[in-house]
Amino acid sequence: MRRSLSILLAASALATAAQAVPTQWTVASGGNGHWYEFVPEPVLAELAYSLAASESYLGLSGYLATITSAAENQFASVTVAQGQLAWLGATDAGVEGQWVWRSGPEAGQALTYSNWNANEPNNCCGGENYLQTNYANQVGLWNDHGGPGNALQRNGYLVEFSGVVPEPGRWALMAAGLALLAAAVRRRRG
Repeated sequence: MRRSLSILLAASALATAAQAVPTQWTVASGGNGHWYEFVPEPVLAELAYSLAASESYLGLSGYLATITSAAENQFASVTVAQGQLAWLGATDAGVEGQWVWRSGPEAGQALTYSNWNANEPNNCCGGENYLQTNYANQVGLWNDHGGPGNALQRNGYLVEFSGVVPEPGRWALMAAGLALLAAAVRRRRG
């Protein structure tokens, strides 16, 4: 019974992971080689930062996406998020009007690229401190939202994965674990 439960839990984890596979923006297509995933679950901006930071893919660290070019914005907002409203990793919560990346390799850096919708950012309604893409069905255009003025704003979010690829020893451990799982499943069937 205990072994069956372990196999069931492992299979469930593998099935869940297989449901949402990030998409790579390949270097061959002009990209940066990073992976991107749209998570449609509507959450507050602060929670989106935490959830993105808790994710990893192929040993790469996750964070709310940092968009640094028009091509990356097109890839992330259109190809990955498919035009759905999503949080990105920038904020002006520190100093109003000074937008910086809060996450990823660009954390703490001012935005060098932006694609604001007309009349944005506007800090509406007592303060908007977080960045969202695909605002008001305007695919790829940005808006400031959330924060004190819209404290209950919930969106999906874009996770970007980059960093150091796991060392060979880690790949070997992962392969060994999968081999053990496969052997357990074969024994169970036999």
